[in-house]
Amino acid sequence: MALSGSAAAGRVRLMLPTTWSVWKMLSSVSYRNLSGSAAMKYLNVPSPPRSLYPTFLAAPSVTLCQKRNYAKSKDKKSKDKKTKVHLSDEEMSEVLNVTHMRNQFSETVENLKQDYIKNLSLRTSAGSIENLSVQLEGDEYPLNEVAQVSRKSSHMLVINASAFPQALTGIIKAIQEAGMNLNPQQEGTTLYVPLPKVTKEHRENLAKNAKTLYNRCKDQLRETQNQYIRKAKRKEGQVSEDLIHDVQQKVREIAESHMQEAEKMMSVKQKELLKTN
Repeated sequence: MALSGSAAAGRVRLMLPTTWSVWKMLSSVSYRNLSGSAAMKYLNVPSPPRSLYPTFLAAPSVTLCQKRNYAKSKDKKSKDKKTKVHLSDEEMSEVLNVTHMRNQFSETVENLKQDYIKNLSLRTSAGSIENLSVQLEGDEYPLNEVAQVSRKSSHMLVINASAFPQALTGIIKAIQEAGMNLNPQQEGTTLYVPLPKVTKEHRENLAKNAKTLYNRCKDQLRETQNQYIRKAKRKEGQVSEDLIHDVQQKVREIAESHMQEAEKMMSVKQKELLKTN
């Protein structure tokens, strides 16, 4: 006599109370036909003595279920896709000086481009040093206006700052932060700048500096973005709230496009610096 899982489990509970904890498991599993002894073996418990089976269960056949734990599907929250704001410069001009804003973004990316051209060269020249911006008494000056740069040998540049010795601190800082992997050494009012050989390590350091300059550019773009978002918020009460919201979103889009442009520039420069053939 074949019984399905729950029916067989109920009947066995009456006849074999000592093994009920085992047979109770039969009502919660997926269907598989096994004889009594095979079911016991499957459940990894000893079979009850044959004498305990009632006559009608002398050769019991039950439907054994194997419980399957299916992974519950997690509701994946789809990321909200940023919808582009269709807003013309003319509409934005009601809130911001759009021309000035775009010029600021473009100028920041252009400065990164010039830094890559002048500073991140495998072979450093005196010319690349001369145009570095040096802080002096609250203003910025090209290095060649506050010091004299000359080449002592193929592997050494000399910077004479005797005319403006107070500019030495600014000159050292400008050279170290230029990303050229240079370490000036000071003797009085003179700086000696060893030029590193073009090794794999030098290439890798320049590539790292390319990312450092990119991150600096990115921070500047983010600051410009936040600056114009604050300006837009100050227009509340003068123009519609919807326009202010759209203008803020458009400013973020413009900033993001310039960040992507700068990132592509960095990738190209890194590949160029690491190229060995």
